Amino acid sequence: MCCCYSVLQDPVVDHSLSCLKNSTSDMSNTYATALLAYTFTLAGDMETRARLLQHLDTISFQEGGLLHWSQSSSETSPSLEVEISSYVLLASLSASSRSTSDLGYASRIVRWLVRQQNAYGGFSSTQVYFPNTS
Repeated sequence: MCCCYSVLQDPVVDHSLSCLKNSTSDMSNTYATALLAYTFTLAGDMETRARLLQHLDTISFQEGGLLHWSQSSSETSPSLEVEISSYVLLASLSASSRSTSDLGYASRIVRWLVRQQNAYGGFSSTQVYFPNTS
């Protein structure tokens, strides 16, 4: 049984979260780590969320007050960078309580994301989307 608190208290959800939590010891895949940070934010496991976000912060690209993530320093894909950064943004803002520091952090991600938009408000690839939060 997972120590996480799922909204439904469904044993299948709890077991799934437990399996996912066991996988968090390997944070070599930035995309998976960002997705897990968002998952544990939604699940209410703030301890795991904090650990994942702390790791993501150490591997972020911080330039000129902007903040974003890439799968690796040698492997860049604009659409993947947008997607990873979007999941980190969602994890940062989806917690039940947010500090001024959290909002400042999120603002740096949003400013980077806005710079990735094309003249029509979309992104470079039709594959790029922001995950639906509703």
